[in-house]
Amino acid sequence: MIKMRRLIALLILIVSIAPSMSEAQTLNYKMTTIGKHNDEALAVFINKDNTMMATGGLDETIKLWSLPDGKELKTLVGHLGAVYNVSFSGNDNLLVSGSEDETVRIWDVQTGVELKVLRGHTGPVIGVYFDQDNDPSLVASTSFDKTVKLWDVATGTEVKTLRAHTEPTNNVAYSYDGRTIASASDDSTVRIWSTDLTKEAPLMVLRGHRAPVLSVLYSFDSELLASSDINGEVIIWDANNGGILRKFKAHNDLVQDVSFAADNKTLVTGSLDKHVKLWDITGPNLLMDMDTGVGIWSVDIVSDASIIAIACDDGTIRLLNKTVAPIKKGKK
Repeated sequence: MIKMRRLIALLILIVSIAPSMSEAQTLNYKMTTIGKHNDEALAVFINKDNTMMATGGLDETIKLWSLPDGKELKTLVGHLGAVYNVSFSGNDNLLVSGSEDETVRIWDVQTGVELKVLRGHTGPVIGVYFDQDNDPSLVASTSFDKTVKLWDVATGTEVKTLRAHTEPTNNVAYSYDGRTIASASDDSTVRIWSTDLTKEAPLMVLRGHRAPVLSVLYSFDSELLASSDINGEVIIWDANNGGILRKFKAHNDLVQDVSFAADNKTLVTGSLDKHVKLWDITGPNLLMDMDTGVGIWSVDIVSDASIIAIACDDGTIRLLNKTVAPIKKGKK
């Protein structure tokens, strides 16, 4: 009887966290290759106005592309190592990048000119994220040196170093309300930090992953936090108290990146298992599952979920265009 009760409890748990497959394939997308890097494409980030995206690659370059047509606009050169991550500023005028060369670099989007080189990390810079104010003043970065750093955009100086992770830090994100920063780490935790420069200890340590955490991102209302790990699991957290709202197996390989649409419930995930998936995280319900035929290092999505951008391990940059009426739930 005890064994039977345990079995029933386990089945209830599995049902409670498993995606509902009844909603699978309700949305359709068509995939187009718009260009490529000369080596693996590692990062993609769409600007706030949904008119441009930036990509970074193992070829040490950053490329800017127009949306929705996917025309290559310019190539930014300056890094001396792979470009692992990129982020537009809240006003779309600046771009920040992080690289294997241990630097953070800030670029003028219109001219493509490198404005500043920020030095201070002692390992590859894996994550970068601009604060999302219309007048951006700070950039956050993470590195294999286990730290999270904040940088003054105007002066290019390091203003704060956060030390609590016990293993390399992989990605970082600013909340859109500007109050907190989240970092993901190989130590299997997500840590939440205050943007108050006088505070150095983490506000919360989120435990729930059973493997290195690769990505973390806030919803646009700053109420939710999504994170993904090397085992293909995704967790949706309550950003206010750190509670786990949803936990589900999204992919059969590592999930390096996730991204929210503007409705704060539609989430896109991409994996080295070659699949791009779209989720309604309130279920979670699987809305779309596309086998792209290539491993995916990074994903992003426009505000209304009508376009998904992916950076692939064969160097290609691809757009998935929705073939039905787009979701219109708000503005990114």
